[in-house]
Formats: sequence, structure tokens, C-alpha cells
Amino acid sequence: MSEQVENYGLHWDGEVAWLVQGRGGNNFVGLKGQCPFKGPKLQCNHLVPVAAPIPDKLHWNKFEPLLHDPLVEAMFPVPHDAGQNVFFVEDAYNDLSLYLSTLSRLSSPINSVVKPAWSLKARQLEKELVSTNIQPLVIVQTTTKEQALIDLVRKMAAFTPRTVIFTGADDVVVPAPIQKLTTGVRKTELAELMTLPMESLGAFLLRRFCRHEDLDAPMETREERRARMFKENQQK
Repeated sequence: MSEQVENYGLHWDGEVAWLVQGRGGNNFVGLKGQCPFKGPKLQCNHLVPVAAPIPDKLHWNKFEPLLHDPLVEAMFPVPHDAGQNVFFVEDAYNDLSLYLSTLSRLSSPINSVVKPAWSLKARQLEKELVSTNIQPLVIVQTTTKEQALIDLVRKMAAFTPRTVIFTGADDVVVPAPIQKLTTGVRKTELAELMTLPMESLGAFLLRRFCRHEDLDAPMETREERRARMFKENQQK
């Protein structure tokens, strides 16, 4: 009988990671059989394409320079440790929203995860924070008027699975353990970023995470992969 989990996202059964979504659970190692977990009685807001093909190397090469940008890393569709899952980025001119909306596609959202701070109520926020551990919630246009919202997230961060990214004014008080990030993502042309297959890239990053592989390892071409697999088979 499947165990009901408290949130959608990644859950481990020994060494095997299962991605639990609204349509059931899948793993990234080809293990057959029923998923040992079932999701909570909440609407799941992500539908990561588990069977998506490996992205083209040209797409990966365009995305690769962003892999170590702190903001992009925070947007990866992988869990962050409790207490280390809340971030703040100064956005005085409110020009990061389109970048963040594009990067949010890494976790294949069904509904937008980018929300203005002024639109969120405490009860709604509490539900959002416990819904998943792989899809960041992005709260933009944060000002000192929303300080209570930041304090609520800070208090809940040690107990809730979801990553939260605030953007806002430079005079907002950012208490620990919320981490202030800097980003160079604006150096990338937004139009170029928007053309990348973010959903496939996100599924690829998640697959690597579940297999304990380096997220930033170079992408192999099909020919390189065939040659490596042939060599590995010869050595068995």
C-alpha cells in the first residue's frame, strides 16, 4: 500500500528517488512497479515531463553559463534543505519578473508561481509553502509594507519544504536565515533565454539530481554517449 506524503515533489525510497505529481509517481532509474508514495489531497502545480528526451547539446551549451548563478541555482527544480530554502534578491526596478517567469518553467508549472507580494494572504501562503519541494515560489514587488509576510516565511522555513524567492526594494529588512543573493542573469538576453526548452532542461537537472550526478557536468553528444556505453559494456 502506498504511503501518503505531505507534499508533492521528490521522495526517497532507499536509494531510489520518486517524483510524486498529480498524475502519480515516477523514478529516473527505470525501476518498474508501483510508486510507494501517493500525493497529498492538494492540487499539484507541476507536471515535470519525466520522459522528456535529453536536451540538445546546443541548448545545454547556451544554458550552461547560468548554472552557477545564485538566482538560477535557487530556481532549479530540486529540494533545498529546510532553513536554507528562502532567498531575497534586490530588484529596485522590478525588471527581474520576466526572467523569473522564464526560469520558473524549469519546474513545469501548471499555474504561474510568480506572485506579487501584495496579493498574498497568510493562509494562502501557508498552503503554498507545504505543497511541494521541487517548485520554487517566487514573490515579487516586495516592499517594507510586506515585512510581516517575510517574517512569516522566515519562521516557517525550518519546517516547510518549498523554496521561496523574494524580490523587492533595497530597504526591505532581510532577517536570517533568509539569504540575500546577487545575480548576473540580466547579462543574458531575455529573448534568447525564452527560446530555451526550460521544461526539458529542468527535467534533465532533476534526473541528474536523482541519480547523484553532477548537475553541471558537460553534456554528451549522442555519439559520445554511445562510445562511453560501448566502452563500459566492453569492460564488464
